[in-house]
Amino acid sequence: MQHDRDDAAASMEAGIERWQTAPDLPATHYIDNRIHVDPEIFAEERERIFAAGWKLACHESELPEPGSFRTLEVAGVGLIVLRGRDGGIRTFFNACPHRGAQLLREERGTLKNRIQCFYHLWSFDLEGNCTGITRPDGYGKVGLGKEDVCLRPVRTEVLFGLVFISLNDRIEPLEDFLGPMVESMRPHLDGDELEVFHYHRAEIRTNWKLWVDNNSEQYHEYLHVLNRKTGMTHPSYHERRWRLNPNSHNVISQGTIAYGGMGLDARTSNLMPGMNPDGMVVMLLFPDVMINVRATVMRLDTITPLEPGRTVVEWRGLGLKSDSPEVRDERIRHHNQVWGPAGRNLPEDIEAVESQWRNMASGAHRWSIFAREEELRPQDDANLRAFYLEWGRRVGRAAHDPAIAFHEEAEIAVAAAE
Repeated sequence: MQHDRDDAAASMEAGIERWQTAPDLPATHYIDNRIHVDPEIFAEERERIFAAGWKLACHESELPEPGSFRTLEVAGVGLIVLRGRDGGIRTFFNACPHRGAQLLREERGTLKNRIQCFYHLWSFDLEGNCTGITRPDGYGKVGLGKEDVCLRPVRTEVLFGLVFISLNDRIEPLEDFLGPMVESMRPHLDGDELEVFHYHRAEIRTNWKLWVDNNSEQYHEYLHVLNRKTGMTHPSYHERRWRLNPNSHNVISQGTIAYGGMGLDARTSNLMPGMNPDGMVVMLLFPDVMINVRATVMRLDTITPLEPGRTVVEWRGLGLKSDSPEVRDERIRHHNQVWGPAGRNLPEDIEAVESQWRNMASGAHRWSIFAREEELRPQDDANLRAFYLEWGRRVGRAAHDPAIAFHEEAEIAVAAAE
């Protein structure tokens, strides 16, 4: 009996030691989950990734006419994305230059010809110029006139209908940031005019990077009954390959989904641009954009981190602007069968990432493993390793140990290995 108790105690001690010790893996193949929960690291991410980089704001179809606007926050800064009288899309701080009051307080809408501050009634045109100051004579002695103030502009570029913005006035051009990904996006986005037919958002109790992980990896397809019985049953599933690009943008080659495995509609007609019958392709843009096309419908994901454990996710469903009512109804049905607010996959994804966060926030799970190597096949973790290397480069911390600085030579070594 004593021998059995000694063996049990030794086994327990060994198990405790394994949980308290970093995995015996290359530094690139695991991360320290403190990067998901530490408030100081979260503040650095907002400043060095979201405030310093390009952020997808919306699709141009959501701004259909002059005066159409959307409001949003990037790194805590309130912004207005607006279509001007000339048809151009611009972005401004959502702050009056007079005393800083919030100018637009609705999420979306259409202005007639001006923005007027509710506080002191200063007004601005759709290009950000001040057009009216209440009782302007009071500023005569100091020589302040409407020509001396304007809305604070924000860098804005539109590529293939996607509206990107950046708080960084000196950021590289968007196409330079995306690099080779532009050519991967072109067949699906550059051609037939697209429009958003479905939008919803949710606040999820998880860290933003865990949602990115979930969007990026294919290994978690075992979570989804639908994926197990459709995509993973097709002979070509494991023949696809990831293509990793600079700045941690990546795309996986198009595969075929066996929708009949779940009794769903076959998707062989009314295909989205660049798609094969029953095809599926996934593209990921650093830090947070997923473009997911399932033959007849496209989904766009983007996120807004609020706190280490609070993340807003936005989902958009897109079809062709030229769709007939019958075709549009089909696209909506196909969208909702898999995604949508009542689809099968999204609730399962949310439950998974929220359960991860609870264990990481409590300290019950210190390290996460990204060690699958399958020659860039779908369930290889190479794209996740690339993401955390890019994260480390921008934040300046090593993802496997955030107490130490990120080293560029690690990136070079892993890039060569991949």
